[in-house]
Amino acid sequence: MAMKKNETLLFILLIAVLVPLEVLSAYLAYETLGEIMQGIYFLAIGFNLLLIILAVYSRSLAAIGVVILALLLVPYQLTLGYRFIEVQTEVAAIVSHAYEQKIDTGEFPEDLTKYRYQNPDMEMYIQNYRLNEERGGFTVIYRVGTESTSHWFSSNDGWGYYPD
Repeated sequence: MAMKKNETLLFILLIAVLVPLEVLSAYLAYETLGEIMQGIYFLAIGFNLLLIILAVYSRSLAAIGVVILALLLVPYQLTLGYRFIEVQTEVAAIVSHAYEQKIDTGEFPEDLTKYRYQNPDMEMYIQNYRLNEERGGFTVIYRVGTESTSHWFSSNDGWGYYPD
């Protein structure tokens, strides 16, 4: 009887730790992969309910399922979350560079050829830098997980995001 109680407590602890990490990953997926993928993540998290029901019959099999589900969702999003921070930092440096050029020359740079990346690995996530001739500013467009999910900074409008 004590063994079953310990198994139950361990399973509850596993659920209590992994499900919040999965939910965090789903919220992060909105920023990294877009709102459709966020919805898919939440659907996948719902699979935990079936695993909880399965735990009535086999706690070890349910625990394996909970761990596998968490391994499918959490590490990838944590990796993308780290990349998101790195790309945001690089874009902030690009914005700073553009404003410094404006102060020095009176104009924003036409492109990023004179910009030295702080983290060259992040260059591939910068999709576009362009001047906005009509409004007298610039825009930097960047991505994190997918090309269809774009973030940007506009000197006229600030930070923005299009999730899909």
